[in-house]
Amino acid sequence: MMHQTPQRPAPAPRAAPPAAGSVIDLAVLATRLEESLDVLRDTYAPALGTGGGWYHELTRPEPGTTATALGLLAFVEAGRPFEYFDEGLAFLAARQTASADALRDGGWATKTSLGMPVVEATGWIARFLARARCDLREDAPDLRRAYRWLLHNQNPDGGWGSLHGCPSRVWLTCLALRALSQLNPYDPAVDRGVEWLTADRTAHRPAWGPTPSAAPTVTHTAFALVTLAEARPDLKTERLLDAYDWLLGHLDPDDGHTWIETYDVSPHGAGSKPVWRLALWHYGLPIALTALLRDPRGPHGPTVARVFRTLVRGEITDPRWTGYPGSGRTSLWTLWWRLETLIALTRVPLAGNADVLHWLPDATVVQRAHARERPLTDLLPHRRRLEPVRLVRRHWSAFLLGLVCVASAVGVTLGVWGWRDFWLSVILPIILTSVDESVKRRRGPRDPPPAPP
Repeated sequence: MMHQTPQRPAPAPRAAPPAAGSVIDLAVLATRLEESLDVLRDTYAPALGTGGGWYHELTRPEPGTTATALGLLAFVEAGRPFEYFDEGLAFLAARQTASADALRDGGWATKTSLGMPVVEATGWIARFLARARCDLREDAPDLRRAYRWLLHNQNPDGGWGSLHGCPSRVWLTCLALRALSQLNPYDPAVDRGVEWLTADRTAHRPAWGPTPSAAPTVTHTAFALVTLAEARPDLKTERLLDAYDWLLGHLDPDDGHTWIETYDVSPHGAGSKPVWRLALWHYGLPIALTALLRDPRGPHGPTVARVFRTLVRGEITDPRWTGYPGSGRTSLWTLWWRLETLIALTRVPLAGNADVLHWLPDATVVQRAHARERPLTDLLPHRRRLEPVRLVRRHWSAFLLGLVCVASAVGVTLGVWGWRDFWLSVILPIILTSVDESVKRRRGPRDPPPAPP
């Protein structure tokens, strides 16, 4: 079942002044990152045999290959040591497929793929091994064989399905390209994969869905943009910028964009009956944030800040951090996507080659290249405009007292009642107003802070 993202207004012009709430608290970011790594430390489990790791449902004791690779990759990307790193490598090495068949040798299977290596596992594990620089370790899986597996299982059209001969899908092609871009970005297979991914992109259809003909989604568009930024970082075509604008216009920063993509796998060819069904759980909001950070024109600050506040809201024990959608179970996927985007935020360069830096005594302002001709005062946050409705809702008692006083004064002027009646009519409202304002001052402002404590 697919979550279709509703149409949203076009993105705001990039030269617009940033909102006053465009704030990312780096202390909150660092805290959430360490808490996430602590969850992984606490849920590591030894395997019944060699090594150990994680299962995607964190409470299950038996590790799986993909989840183990993601758990180890989290520590690698965060630059933190992990005491069971060697055991995790040994577990992955023991599960690598050995076969005389070139289409099977060197890959990894999932628990639902009947022992057949698939891109869903091999792509993630190969990417981890490349990022961890494990190619020279004798106790690590054979990265060259994993590399050859990805090459052999690429479809003639340039994309990837679960394995060779299965219809090419956007998500699986991105998984393979992200691995290959770390292993050998100059391989012709990467060029063919990028060409498949970017084919038929037009101004009317700049985004991606699960397959080339499917309706676009926030999740697939974001993952495709992240993949292209890694595989071809110098790619800055008009269609690519249209895709970033589409993502910005269709992203709801308060929606997790969580849904499950299911599809059948036919390992014996397109004309054969499906043998198994695979399900990919997508959590589009953090992937979208990672993509927006790669926009060649610079990140859209207000949107990035809103998404960040949504992602770090609540405690680490909150089901939104580790909960599997629709159940009370915990999932490594929820944790991983948040972790990846938090790590990406720590690596964002604050200024580009053509930007202008304003060094102030207590702050630094980065003026983007596209707005370098504008006065700095136009780019700084301005005071919030007066909002009469909001003002009345907040100070309703004071306004009510004012109306009573005016009405009473008019009555005295017209001779309807005397001054004694006037003072008696306003004493009670004055008391109520004083109490109401006192309570408000004790509670503080109702507006939420820029970032959670």
